[in-house]
Amino acid sequence: MGLIKLTQRNYAMTSLILTIAFLIPLSAQANEEGCLAKIIFAESRGESIEGAIAVGQATVNRAKRTGKTICKLSGVSRLTPPRNLMAHYTALAQSVMRGKDSIVQNSDSWNTGTKPSRSGKIVRQIGGHVFYVMSRL
Repeated sequence: MGLIKLTQRNYAMTSLILTIAFLIPLSAQANEEGCLAKIIFAESRGESIEGAIAVGQATVNRAKRTGKTICKLSGVSRLTPPRNLMAHYTALAQSVMRGKDSIVQNSDSWNTGTKPSRSGKIVRQIGGHVFYVMSRL
């Protein structure tokens, strides 16, 4: 009888630990997606879906290159989309974070119009944005 109670207690504790372990990465992932959605909205306004995805991919590349989370990146604008557009930008962010292929290759920076005078290799232009690899971040 004592063995059964111990097993049930262990099962309950194991279930609780597993639940917490699975929730933490999901909430961190959702937070990163939320930050990316705000960056895509702020930085790609006026662009096509392709341009918005490109901004998202370059943002993810910048985070990887700098070793920072998307939420901690500097040098990017963040604006919360209006409530009626939040689901759209969140879906774009999720798509970018789950995607394997990048339309901007290893670009980690973008600018409207032309590349700034700082050195860096232009990779692609989409709409009004130029995507490039910054020589120094």
